[in-house]
Amino acid sequence: MNKTQNNIRMMCMAGMMAAMYVGLDFLAVSISVPFAGNLKISLSGLPVLIMAVFGGPVWGAATGFTGAFVGQMLTYGFSATTILWILPAVMRGLSMGLLFRAFRGSTKFHILALETCLTSVLVTLCNTGAMLVEQMLYGYYQSFFAIYVAIPPRILAGIVTAVVYAVLLPRILDALHQRNIIRR
Repeated sequence: MNKTQNNIRMMCMAGMMAAMYVGLDFLAVSISVPFAGNLKISLSGLPVLIMAVFGGPVWGAATGFTGAFVGQMLTYGFSATTILWILPAVMRGLSMGLLFRAFRGSTKFHILALETCLTSVLVTLCNTGAMLVEQMLYGYYQSFFAIYVAIPPRILAGIVTAVVYAVLLPRILDALHQRNIIRR
């Protein structure tokens, strides 16, 4: 496959993964946590992780950006903090792509669990930063205290989701490889 065909293949795959991100994000479950607000449980990060593993950090970040941007536009429209809410998905793709390369493309469960847990903690910190900035600009959240109280349950939910990602990723990658959709 020549370089042009490969680029077209990667753009199509990234577009499909971004669309899956948007769809999975709309299926997210929101749980009310006492004194900490709402906790969002979602598998929307999975397509970003797949693209980061398959295409590397740039394609993972691009997929996260596209999916999060479309999701933000469909849900909230454009605002002063839109880019802050897109940043976590970009960081997920970028960090997973870099970690996957650093661990030489290992698909062992414990390695993938470590990579996905690290990316989930980074995403949680980015989301918390976005919440703090929105609090300062718009006063959406009750207090800074409510944001800080929410960090431990949000990190825990992120780690649980990351373990689910680590279980699903090898199976999805194997299925894509067997159908000649991706090459290793």
